[in-house]
Amino acid sequence: MNAPFVRIDDRLVHGQVLVAWATSFEPQRILLASDEVAADPERSALYGSLGAGDYEIAVMQVDAAAAALRESERRGPRTFAVVGSATDARRLVELGAPVARLNLGGLHPGREKRRLLDYVFLSAGDATELRALIDRGVELEARDLPGSRGVRIDRAALEGVWPERPA
Repeated sequence: MNAPFVRIDDRLVHGQVLVAWATSFEPQRILLASDEVAADPERSALYGSLGAGDYEIAVMQVDAAAAALRESERRGPRTFAVVGSATDARRLVELGAPVARLNLGGLHPGREKRRLLDYVFLSAGDATELRALIDRGVELEARDLPGSRGVRIDRAALEGVWPERPA
């Protein structure tokens, strides 16, 4: 099996992803899963042009990315996938992408977001989406750089930032 590496990073594909993570993971393809970027020909072309000699960058809508990740797991290229939000990560999983482990990367401060770690800020909606991933058996690990110590994110960690409201 060729399990993909999947990262949530609100900046999508940028220097840290291209240099640190791509060097560490050595992908043959970086897959940017974003309905918004895939629908914008200029942004899509810009991200696609960032590929290096050792890998290509493919921009796809989330549903197409889930299918590509399923195929990649079976017999495709070693793939590093990036999504911009916890919602898109959950959608990938719900659409059948083989995601057993998810890396939480740069999720930056914003309106109505709370600090989980120095590089991970979550909204209440983000916490709900991450709980849904945990409930589906996806292991969450926050790690800003490949050489950094990973931090396991579980329901208790999320509860400390955004307590779950009773249904």
